[in-house]
Amino acid sequence: MADIDVSKDLETVEGQLQTLVTEIQGLDQQRGQLAQQIQNLNGVAMYLRGKQPEEVEEQFQPEEEETKTTPIQEE
Repeated sequence: MADIDVSKDLETVEGQLQTLVTEIQGLDQQRGQLAQQIQNLNGVAMYLRGKQPEEVEEQFQPEEEETKTTPIQEE
């Protein structure tokens, strides 16, 4: 039967736990930074949208076509 070195196994597991905790803390920090960048860019986008010149309503209205009447022939 294989001998189990509990203290060595515990040390290994605790080392892996510490590594994963450190990794998830780094990922959480990156997530926070990305969220802040998204908020900043959304603010800039809103500001720039507000600075765009307002488009004249006439640009969106179709041009009126001249209506040509054709005479009706009476029989």
